[in-house]
Amino acid sequence: MVKDFLHADKKIYDSVHGFIPFDEFEKELIDSIPFQRLHYIHQLGIAYLVYPGATHTRFEHSLGVMLLASLMFDKICKSVRPDVFHFVPRKGSSDFLYWRRVIRMAALCHDLGHLPFSHVAEKDLLTPWGHEQMTLKVIDSPHLKPVWDKLKATPSYLEDLIDRDIIEDIKKISIGEAKWKALTGKGFTPWERIVSELITGDFFGADRIDYLIRDAKSTGVAYGLFDYHQLIEMLRILPSVDRGADELQLGIDENGLESCEALLLARHFMHRRIYQYSSVKAYNFHLRRYMKANFTAKMFEDLETFLSISDTDVISSLNKAAKDPKAPGHQDAKCVIYRQHRFRAIALPDTMAEKDLKEYKAKNKLQDTDIDWEFQRNNAPPEKLSFPVSRRHVVVQKACNCSDLLLKVPSKKSNWVYISPTCDYDLVAFLSSWPHQ
Repeated sequence: MVKDFLHADKKIYDSVHGFIPFDEFEKELIDSIPFQRLHYIHQLGIAYLVYPGATHTRFEHSLGVMLLASLMFDKICKSVRPDVFHFVPRKGSSDFLYWRRVIRMAALCHDLGHLPFSHVAEKDLLTPWGHEQMTLKVIDSPHLKPVWDKLKATPSYLEDLIDRDIIEDIKKISIGEAKWKALTGKGFTPWERIVSELITGDFFGADRIDYLIRDAKSTGVAYGLFDYHQLIEMLRILPSVDRGADELQLGIDENGLESCEALLLARHFMHRRIYQYSSVKAYNFHLRRYMKANFTAKMFEDLETFLSISDTDVISSLNKAAKDPKAPGHQDAKCVIYRQHRFRAIALPDTMAEKDLKEYKAKNKLQDTDIDWEFQRNNAPPEKLSFPVSRRHVVVQKACNCSDLLLKVPSKKSNWVYISPTCDYDLVAFLSSWPHQ
């Protein structure tokens, strides 16, 4: 039984983590058409036009998330406080082996539903539930049925857990509690919530840890690097400070607090220099507008169509459209392919609202083709970033009471306006005179 689960005789070399081991069940998933498609989905959209090294893909990222999630799971099951001992499965038990299998498979599946160029056109071409809903469709597809059939047939640990549906557990853990509840109306048990946070968590999630260090390494921007080994080593399951001692949360030993601060700083600077960098935003804007003109949400409702379209198809289409003035999205294709006359992306003052831009657009008689904008959703309050910290003498405190830095690092994303190069001078003057306070 242990060999079925823990013996990984295959491996693949990763530029970030070195050798990543996997077993025959994971190989079946990795070799499947939906997972191999991730080879052709860029992790950072079209950011490689600005940072030439940003050509890494969702394929390698998903492998990295599997490795990190496994390490994190092993750690929280090994370093257990006496007051949560009853909650955590013992290493080597059927429960431990089962959930270790689930978290590794869920990590591999968590990005299967991404559109070409990842998040660029997700809000326009997918449902409000985003790529997570598509991920569930892919998991349930005939393409992955052989993987699940083989998994359910062996190993023998499933005989001890006949009350569990391993495929449903993989789906739940891969998309997280919020999206699962929105899509199915069902909640998570406390243990499922902990396991899912190891992948999808807003602070400790393996997804976030891997993309920060991978994006930093690929772009050459060192801001995203931090001591994630220390963070994983200090992970703990702790009694909640906010919800009462009976509620358990993913937290950190106080010796890992600095690594948490470093993670938050890494995320802040990576948003400034990569994800929210003006040139990257401008190219992604043109790509998004081109994809909206050439693809529809209805097209991606069909699973086979979805799986057949990747970045390479969009790039081929862009090249043709850039040469054909009659093609939908011709101007945007030209901006991307020829890198000429692209719009300028400008971060807006926090005090400016959408109605102010509408008034500016009407006053200056601008067309839809001359100006566009995007406003972010309201951000969660800083308290959302808090988590329990285990201090000496078994005392548990809120992270915000242990570190002032966690609350001082800005987490707000900017709002943006995109303006044609023929009209940008007046807009810059308008924004410069706008009151920022």
